Amino acid sequence: MVKFRNIYLLFAISTCIILLESNMLYSQNNNDIINLDSILFNRDFFENEEIIELNLEFDITKFKKEKSDSIYLPATLKFHDIKNNLIEKKVRIRSRGIFRNQHCSFPPIMLNVKNADLTDGVYKGENKYKIVTHCKASKQYENYLFKEYIAYKIWNILSDYSFKLRLTKINYINTSKGNDVFTDLAFIIEPEDVLAERLKTYPLKRDNMRYSQADSINTTIMSIFQYMIGNTDYSIGGRHNVKLLVSKDHTKPGFIPVPYDFDFSGLVNAYYARPNPDLPIKSVRERLYYGMCRSDELYYDVIDIFIEKEEEILELIYSFDLWDKKTGKLTAKYINEFYDEIKKTKFIDNRIRISCDN
Repeated sequence: MVKFRNIYLLFAISTCIILLESNMLYSQNNNDIINLDSILFNRDFFENEEIIELNLEFDITKFKKEKSDSIYLPATLKFHDIKNNLIEKKVRIRSRGIFRNQHCSFPPIMLNVKNADLTDGVYKGENKYKIVTHCKASKQYENYLFKEYIAYKIWNILSDYSFKLRLTKINYINTSKGNDVFTDLAFIIEPEDVLAERLKTYPLKRDNMRYSQADSINTTIMSIFQYMIGNTDYSIGGRHNVKLLVSKDHTKPGFIPVPYDFDFSGLVNAYYARPNPDLPIKSVRERLYYGMCRSDELYYDVIDIFIEKEEEILELIYSFDLWDKKTGKLTAKYINEFYDEIKKTKFIDNRIRISCDN
C-alpha cells in the first residue's frame, strides 16, 4: 500500500511539472511564478531588443470610430514565445491618451488581460500594457513613432529609473470586415507596477508634490534630459507625463520622477506639437530648462553624467536602422547641438539659471 502511494505521489509530481512547463513557466521557484510579468509576457520580455510580431484581432472599425478611453472591446492576441509556441489569449483593448486619442486616426492602445483568459489563477502580475501605435498611416507618423522610441531609449541610457520598451510589428485583423489585415510598427511600454518592482520602489499616487520633496540628483538628471530632447510637456506637481516612485529603502525618502510620453518634444518635432503659450518659446525645437534651481556643483555632476553617456547615446541614434537617413541625421544633429551647449563655460548661467524655478 505504501509503495502504491509513493508511485501515485511521483506520478502527481511529474504531472505538475509537465503542466508548468507547458505554460511557459521557466522559473525554478514559486516566487518567480507569482511574479511573472503577466499571462502574456515573461519578465525578460522588455530586455529583448528584437522586434516581436503580434496578431491582434478585434473590431477595428468600432475602435477607430468610437475612440473610447473607458469602454473595452474584446480582442484576441496571438504571438509566438521564445520557444516558438503559439500563444493565443482573449484580451480587452481600449484607446488611451488625451491629445492623441482625438488626433490619431488609430490612437494608442491600452491592452488589458485582467479577467480575459486566466488559467486558474496560475499567472499573476501586471495586467495592463500601453501600446504606442502609428497614429496615422504615413511615413511622417512612422518617423514620429521611431523618434519617440529613441527618446525613451536615451532615457534608458541615462537612468535606471526609466520605462523599458519592446518594438513590435502588429498585424491588425479587423473582425468586422472579413478579417481584413494591415500591419504597422508600434512599441509596448513596461507597466508601472513592473517598473516599480524591478527598481525596488513603490508607485506614488499623489498630486501636488513639490520639488523639495524629490530626490535632487535624479530629478535634476530628468530635468536636463527634458531640456536635451526639448520637452516642456510635463509636470511633477500634476503628475503629467511623469510617474513618481518612492524607494523601499527608507534611508532614501525623496521621490524619483520617471518621465514618459515625448511626442510633444523637439526631438520628435511632430507638426502638431506646440509649447504652452505661457512659456517664452514659440517652438518645441527651442530648448527651455523647466526644472528646479540647484547648486552649480550638482549641475556639474549631472552634466558629467550626460557627457559620459554622449558616445553611447549617439551610437544609439546612428545605429537605429528603421528610419530613413535624413531622419537619423536630423535627430543626431539635434542631440549634438545639446552637447555643444552643455560643454560651454556659461551654460549653467545662460541656459539654466535664466529659467529654473526657485
